[in-house]
Amino acid sequence: MRPETIVFPLIRQVLARPRLASALFKWDRWGNQLGPDRYSWPYPGYEKIRADGPVAWHRLYNSWFVTGYDEAKTILSSPDARVSAQLDLQLSISPYNRLSGRSKEILRLFLLFVDPPAHTRLRGLVGRAFTPRQVARMEPAVTALVSELLDRVEGESEPDLCTALARPLPVQVISELIGVPRERWPWMQQMSDEVVKLLNPFVAFDPADVDAAIAEFESYFIQLANERRVNPTEDLITALAQVEDEGDRLTETELVSMVACILFAGHETTTGLIGNAVVALARFPDERRRLMTEPSLWDTAVEELIRWDTAVHTDPRCMMVDTQIGGVTIKAGDSVNVFLGAANRDPRVFADPNSLRLDRDEGPPVSFGHGIHYCIGAALARMELRAAVRAVLNRFGEYTIDEDAIEWKQSLVTRGPTTLPVQRPASATDPTGVGGAARRNQAVG
Repeated sequence: MRPETIVFPLIRQVLARPRLASALFKWDRWGNQLGPDRYSWPYPGYEKIRADGPVAWHRLYNSWFVTGYDEAKTILSSPDARVSAQLDLQLSISPYNRLSGRSKEILRLFLLFVDPPAHTRLRGLVGRAFTPRQVARMEPAVTALVSELLDRVEGESEPDLCTALARPLPVQVISELIGVPRERWPWMQQMSDEVVKLLNPFVAFDPADVDAAIAEFESYFIQLANERRVNPTEDLITALAQVEDEGDRLTETELVSMVACILFAGHETTTGLIGNAVVALARFPDERRRLMTEPSLWDTAVEELIRWDTAVHTDPRCMMVDTQIGGVTIKAGDSVNVFLGAANRDPRVFADPNSLRLDRDEGPPVSFGHGIHYCIGAALARMELRAAVRAVLNRFGEYTIDEDAIEWKQSLVTRGPTTLPVQRPASATDPTGVGGAARRNQAVG
């Protein structure tokens, strides 16, 4: 039995009892990595870990923690760092071990949790369907969806942009991409909210509820895929149903798992990216003003917003062989947690890493991973982020945020606001002096 079978339930207990966490970690050199500060602003905690080196061991967590940028890329691209072993561990621990066999089968086929050679095959097949052309054709629809969502809160002086925009947009975009009719979009939101619980191993859930949601999801998408084989359209479900390479096709289970992975991973991460970016630009109004007046900044600005406060913070692996990295030896069988948010602030790579600089060009962030598991939906997430932020700037201009009113996701894996009230400026501002319409055109770039 791996020690994590004890560690994981212990962490859940600690997370449910903040006072216990405070007492448990009172004398720990890394402080309380499980307290409320971990959700609202985790970066000072990461610096305590980084003080022990870019790769550091902690006995209590029974894991290595990677905070270095180069070390993170090395681990994430190593063929000896496996993801399936971590999932096997997770499925052996309650409540995951009480999921149905069918739910486990679908979860095991998520690209996030599959190693080569199966990963190579699945990624190759899906890559033929999830093309830049598919993403590019979505841009006008994404822009229209953003506008439609913001129209609904146009008259509000302090709208919650998480509820109004960041949370619904990714589900609507993915539904449109897949080919789910609009009347089904609320159902897709419900499915995502239920099954996404599986992506956070430190939060308990009801296995029966998740099993029921997965069964309903599977039934619908098998039926939809069969319909598309007879009557194909320009959408992702048609492409997945028809994709073939030398006679090799996706099985029904693989197809359902692929759609589920795209929905659940894409929803959670993009929601966080949009919310985090809105907060970041409120904290750095000078940089926001530059973005509103210098459209040439957009490409680097998107990368910097993704770096400065990413939505996915941990990317776990299990090492299959002894590995030398960062001046230490990671033994075969050891768990490794790559802290993406910390790696993105490695001062050896990023000058003044805690500042937002929208013209920064020092290397790509590792927010979408690295190596063979690099996020297949990264281009779509970038496009959604750009469309959402651009629209917020056009409509809200010099907005402000009461950070005490922000509520943050209670997760050690993903990060982002769940409540994000934004105050419109008391009077219209026009930093360019050329009029609001002209400023909006400049911002669109």
